Amino acid sequence: SLWRRAREMIHESAPWESRLLRDAALIERWAARPGQSERRSFFVEQKVFLAAYAMRKLGEGLKVSTDLLSADMKLLRFPPSEPGFNLFNNHRFGEHFDLESPLQVSLLRRRVLNLLVHSLVFAEVLGDAETYDAFMVTSDYERDRGLLQVNIAAFVELMRLVGNDWPTSARWVREPRGDGWRVWAGHGEAPEVAQMARRVR
Repeated sequence: SLWRRAREMIHESAPWESRLLRDAALIERWAARPGQSERRSFFVEQKVFLAAYAMRKLGEGLKVSTDLLSADMKLLRFPPSEPGFNLFNNHRFGEHFDLESPLQVSLLRRRVLNLLVHSLVFAEVLGDAETYDAFMVTSDYERDRGLLQVNIAAFVELMRLVGNDWPTSARWVREPRGDGWRVWAGHGEAPEVAQMARRVR
């Protein structure tokens, strides 16, 4: 029956991780091609979004080390210059963010994945030879802080780290009030409960 076929999301992570590794190589190859094209733009955008979703789901399913997605990623943030940025004018992001005054910031890798999944704008950044060097992204929740630029090399590196990560230990502890869980996956012994990520269920 249909009920018998229901199971945990991403029950077997190997096919997802293998696809991440293959797509990392494809993104890298396509991004390095000189010359702008609609085909390349669509291809890289599609692979980036699918990878972000897959990595987030692998993390939520404890198929990736908690510490890996909790580590920082270095980004550029372009601060807001004019209010009112929304879904209907997101193609005019240059009018709403100061693209001349970027700030170097660090965000948790998990937060970068969330930005992509819930993105309000996604724009490619080209190098001198019109190679695909980076992308800009923000979301409804992040737009008041600014527009973020993620290097393709850093994103591809994250895809490879996730694709090659196989946690050997996992732990989840019910909150005393019963309103959620403390969860952890990784290598070696789990940290103290207070240091584990809290998830409401």
